[in-house]
Amino acid sequence: MVDARGAIPERVRRALYGLSRGHCYAPECDEPVVVVDGGEPVFVGEVAHIVGAVSSGPRGGEAVQDREAFENLLLLCGRHHKIIDDVRTRSRYPVEVLREWKAKREAELDTATRAALHELGDLTTRLPDLLVQAFRDATAELSAVVERLEATGQLNHATAQLLHAALSGSARTGPRVGDGVPGVKQAFEEAYDAAGGASFLGLPSGEAFEAGPGVVQHLRGARCGHPAVICAIWGRSAVVITADLWNGIARIGVGRPGGGVHGVGLPAHTAGGDERYIGPAVDQVPTESGSWHGGTMCRTRDGGWSWVPNLAFDPNNAGNADASFNSQNALDLRLRLIAQIPFTQQDPRLTAAGRRRLTAELAKPEMTAIIAALAAERTVVPPELRWRPRDDQFALNDSWGASYGCVIPAADGRPALRGTLQFLMPSLMRAQHLTSIVDIEFDFDGCQSEPCQPNSPVARRLSHTEIADFFITAWKVAFDVLPLALADRPDGDPGDRPRVGLFVINERGQNSGGERIFRLVDLVDLAAFGTTHKTHLSRLDIGVVGRGSLPVPEVRDVVRQAMVRAAEDAGLDAADLVGW
Repeated sequence: MVDARGAIPERVRRALYGLSRGHCYAPECDEPVVVVDGGEPVFVGEVAHIVGAVSSGPRGGEAVQDREAFENLLLLCGRHHKIIDDVRTRSRYPVEVLREWKAKREAELDTATRAALHELGDLTTRLPDLLVQAFRDATAELSAVVERLEATGQLNHATAQLLHAALSGSARTGPRVGDGVPGVKQAFEEAYDAAGGASFLGLPSGEAFEAGPGVVQHLRGARCGHPAVICAIWGRSAVVITADLWNGIARIGVGRPGGGVHGVGLPAHTAGGDERYIGPAVDQVPTESGSWHGGTMCRTRDGGWSWVPNLAFDPNNAGNADASFNSQNALDLRLRLIAQIPFTQQDPRLTAAGRRRLTAELAKPEMTAIIAALAAERTVVPPELRWRPRDDQFALNDSWGASYGCVIPAADGRPALRGTLQFLMPSLMRAQHLTSIVDIEFDFDGCQSEPCQPNSPVARRLSHTEIADFFITAWKVAFDVLPLALADRPDGDPGDRPRVGLFVINERGQNSGGERIFRLVDLVDLAAFGTTHKTHLSRLDIGVVGRGSLPVPEVRDVVRQAMVRAAEDAGLDAADLVGW
């Protein structure tokens, strides 16, 4: 009951203070309903109905005299309020269970106090403010008593300070923001306050801990409606993200060594705007400092998260130039694309059914276009051209690999162009990657009517656009066709960064031995890229890191960027001006 001045009876005020210092009514939940933020108490709980506020609501069909009475109300955290009312979970929380929660939390309230609370009226909307006011009044009184005791000498200053600190944090139980890891408290508190503090994010659910390249601390969530996480890369400012985003990062590459936050890294704070809080409306979040280097977490259509590595180019690409060459004699020029594809399957399998599936796909007429296009205007393309499983002694067509060949013969029967496709399991190449290889080799004597002259340009050199078109088609073959040999296709979760090596290799260079010697510029027309002072240029190569299966327009863009980088690495002085 309230008197003419609107004051709350003392007994009721004390009861409300007790409730405000308590926690969510759910068993074993230590989420407070009032917290102190900047010295000011803030209601962060939620007032819930045991029997629904309307008959159509949760448990609304139960008979109750007054749906707004104190006896029908619970104080809950946002998470438990959602759980007891959600259509998928409410059946586990009938009226009897919720009344038991209430009785246990309010066991110290006597009948008269309950009656007085009932008579306050409109408690559903008034209760948050009443709890905050009761908390403020009671703590103010206690602070005044402490000051009087100190002034009269009955309480020394040091003890008074301890009591003041206890009063100011009386609603804060458990770990505080930044606890658990030395050196992060200030950064975490700055991000926490900038993102809304306790009234918006709730209190920490545990201490901070080291994770991957930084430190993380979980928050319970309050007015923001969902749990959140404070995280910071070592030496960088902290940022608050949703627990949903954190869980998405943790799932990337699950089961692989160095997966999750160790590989992906953490979201990095950048100054300005609302970057201190990355909320649920954000669909793309850059990440940094993981072992897989930078990338972006992207929201998927189903509401989950995927990780897209940043595109990078690696000039240190020589290691794959000679990988898995076969015993066939070298021709004059080799175009090669080698793709290393991360996988997250526990036991990737190359099966007999998979090889049949791949063989059927490669038998389609359009699959020979990659070699036929390069033969055009150089030699005759036979009508029966097709990819066939290789049968030489070094070919792999078993559980460890799939190997296919395709040859366009010259008039004298020699290979004018020779294509090789290989798909290799991890045990034969890199331990953590599947490997796709696409090779096309040229014998220019078989592509022209007169024999080639050493150290002289061949009759029809390859153009830079022909080479780009090869790499574009080979990219799709490597990522979208050759993995058909697997029992299960790679699942789309990168679990590391894909890597592609692009090579244009002169196999008759000055160090190859024999009388048949060419310069790379004798076999490939590099005029569009300018000139170079290198006198022993034997190949162009570049590694592309961070891109796997892509639509053709994106592959085209990446390949052209890569070829410019490779030409620049070779010292060609107009590579950035090339036209396509």
